[in-house]
Amino acid sequence: MFRGENTILHLKPAPLNSGISFVRVDLPGRPRIPAHVHSLANNYRRIFLKHNDAEVECIEHLMASLAGLGIDNIEIEINGREVPAGDGSAQFFVDILKKAGTVDLGGTKRVFVVKNSITVESGNANIMAVPYEKGLSLSYTLDFQGSFLQQQTFDIEFTEESFCKEIAPARTFGLSTFIEEFRQLGLGKGVTDDNSIIVHKDGTMTKPHSMKPAELRFPNELVRHKILDLIGDLYLANVVIQGRIVATRSGHSLNARLAEKIVNLA
Repeated sequence: MFRGENTILHLKPAPLNSGISFVRVDLPGRPRIPAHVHSLANNYRRIFLKHNDAEVECIEHLMASLAGLGIDNIEIEINGREVPAGDGSAQFFVDILKKAGTVDLGGTKRVFVVKNSITVESGNANIMAVPYEKGLSLSYTLDFQGSFLQQQTFDIEFTEESFCKEIAPARTFGLSTFIEEFRQLGLGKGVTDDNSIIVHKDGTMTKPHSMKPAELRFPNELVRHKILDLIGDLYLANVVIQGRIVATRSGHSLNARLAEKIVNLA
């Protein structure tokens, strides 16, 4: 979506305790990049991983799909550095993974139980993880402070069913003020009318190229997509979280910082 590269993924089974990794099959030696916070290199409006000289980016929707389906051992071969955007949501990956099917490898999933409050913040954005006995609960507040849209908040009890139904179909979006910024950086080349929504200052939402009105899959599709990103980013901790996550205005960078804190505490 950011660079518009044409890449092909092969999703392959991996042995127990091997984790999630990307393999750059287009590079000499087929270098492997672990999908882990230790590989984080850049979080400018997407997740960017690097190991030695090998890079992969825009992995968050795929990571959210893996988290939603409980997949924690997989090898992802890719012949470029950018994961395909699909329709801008996680539905693209969920459908592929469900069609392929999964196998229980046995063993025990790594679980991180939030026992004390954990907070990360930057300016007027913050995320807090607090103890919660029932599993994983997520809440996100989308707030542009009076511009673009009215405040939206969405809460969800995270299960495979709720993820697939309520979160996976939500597509990515961008503010109209980002368009020129992206052009200057040479990004956004993969944006299409089918995989993105543009939000304008007056609150209208359009397709990015035709500028025709965007048809939303949910009335609050945008805040649901922020939860999708949050789920994918936190899965870089490579653990199943038991706790309640409450986020306000957070993006990839802040989400990744919480994942790093979880890894340090696990």
